[in-house]
Amino acid sequence: MRNTFALAAVAALAGYAAAQTSTTCDPLNTTCPADAALGTEHTWWFNETLDATIWNMTDGALKYTDEGAEFTLKTNGSSLLLQSNFYIFFGVVESWVKMAKGAGIISSVVLESDDLDEIDWEWVGYNTSLVQTDFFGKGNTTGYDRGTNVPMSNADTEFHNYTTYWDHDRLEWWLDDVLVRTVNYSESLTLGGKNYPQTPCQIKIGIWPSGEESESEGTIEWGGGLVDWDDAPFTMTVQRVRVKDFHSGKEYKYGNHSGDWQSIEVIDGNSTTVTELNKKAKETLAEKWDDLGEGAHIGIYAACGVVGAACVGAFVWWCIRQRSKGRLAQALDDSKFADQRTEMLNYQNDWKQSEWRKSGYNKVG
Repeated sequence: MRNTFALAAVAALAGYAAAQTSTTCDPLNTTCPADAALGTEHTWWFNETLDATIWNMTDGALKYTDEGAEFTLKTNGSSLLLQSNFYIFFGVVESWVKMAKGAGIISSVVLESDDLDEIDWEWVGYNTSLVQTDFFGKGNTTGYDRGTNVPMSNADTEFHNYTTYWDHDRLEWWLDDVLVRTVNYSESLTLGGKNYPQTPCQIKIGIWPSGEESESEGTIEWGGGLVDWDDAPFTMTVQRVRVKDFHSGKEYKYGNHSGDWQSIEVIDGNSTTVTELNKKAKETLAEKWDDLGEGAHIGIYAACGVVGAACVGAFVWWCIRQRSKGRLAQALDDSKFADQRTEMLNYQNDWKQSEWRKSGYNKVG
């Protein structure tokens, strides 16, 4: 099994790197522009068009449905890739995904940095009962023993929560709130941290065909054989993605060419993403009101009238009740006072009678 997976990992890297992993500027070799930070926590629902200033569709087009965004392959040679315009410098990424079913079809959620640190969730379309986890540091492909298979069920028909927890000292993969794998910074798999992902990463979500005749034999075998395009379309669906950046700031800048996490500078300020999210949150009530139709306006007016009348009625009832309670209290107090007064008068009369008797008795005696 280990040798089989090693071959698969080699093939996967060769095919996937060519298809969807790349860098436009490698900070290990040159000075690159700072990376735009996320600098916050947010959940994106994929059942509506994503903000192009935050997410960039670099290849293909999405179809938005009530269930989520569909990443669909229909023809030979096609692929789809969505990537964030922001980076996170350690954090949490939760993705609710249905994988694409079909031999030779690969679905993936990847964190990747400019210097090719990488953290992967990958699904091979011929097997809907497992998901693969993997990681790379600085694009190092000298070893292929870092991948694992995680058993599961119904990966193509049910949404599952695939979570990556990533910090400077450990990396975790969670499946439906169950921890399925942990990698520590200093363990042997990371070569003492050298191959540990530790630089700011983008989020890349995509689907691509490993089963094409132009691919290597190993890549085709890893993906389950050649794609049968007569079975197309092949669809991966993403319901939502929650992202938490462990730093708050505007940008992330490489301080040198080492690629060590300690060298990353966090530049203060509001990120572009935070600014855009705040814009959306500050949409005025007037704008929302204008977006409603005339029928909705009438309905809201009527509802407000009913609520207002109910509030007035409740207030009047409260006043009457309080007044009644006041009258009742006063009446009770008056009655109590009258009883006490009568009791006192009776006591006085009894006392007078008693004294009179005493006086009369003495006089008579």
